[in-house]
Amino acid sequence: MTMVCDSDDCKVFLFDNEVWGSKFNCHVYSQKEGSWSNKEKCFPAGSRDLKFDNAVICNGSIHFVSDCFGYIAKGSTYFRPYIMSYDMANGNENMLRIPKEARRGSHDDSCDMSIFKWSQSQSMCLVRLRKRVFTVWILINYELCWWRRILKVRVRGMGLMEQNPVIIGFTVLNDDLVFATAEKVYSYGLNPTSEKYMVLSESCEHGCDSRYVSFVPYSDTLRPCGIGAKCQKFAMLSQ
Repeated sequence: MTMVCDSDDCKVFLFDNEVWGSKFNCHVYSQKEGSWSNKEKCFPAGSRDLKFDNAVICNGSIHFVSDCFGYIAKGSTYFRPYIMSYDMANGNENMLRIPKEARRGSHDDSCDMSIFKWSQSQSMCLVRLRKRVFTVWILINYELCWWRRILKVRVRGMGLMEQNPVIIGFTVLNDDLVFATAEKVYSYGLNPTSEKYMVLSESCEHGCDSRYVSFVPYSDTLRPCGIGAKCQKFAMLSQ
């Protein structure tokens, strides 16, 4: 389920299907109209499961990245991960390639990939965590699907003082890489124009007794932190 808001209306896009591997129906709720409607065109997810809890709005479309699980099918080899988009206006779908480097070794059990909004260029970024190494790419040309790698670093190389840290969740918030270990939450600056660039900051101890957590960004309404600014935060959900 994905929410899209503009100055005129707020809409919720809901995708569902009855059988695994079939096309997804798209239902849209309009706050302005106060009712649900169904899109005529269905959404083909491809040969993999999509991470519907990890959506990014870019270029007028909703984007979802596939999982990395190493599928083994009779008569076929490894299916590479990908990104699928659904045009919010006409329902057209499109498959976007992920960087070649991101595809290498992505079938490893330790591999996890997610996409996030990249606010500097109103684009998206792809974050891969594999064997305790973070790699981040930015989509610099949407039509040609060109990506640029901006970070590749081992978790220990960031300067963590924890012994053998295990990452249980990560996100990109305000162009910072935010991640959680079993004990604490950290941020790592990705914006080269920021004073926090490539600097590790400890945010808090989260107290979540779980193997996996999800970050949910939100912004308090009518609560400015400064002139013309809103207080942007995040919440964590145990899984």
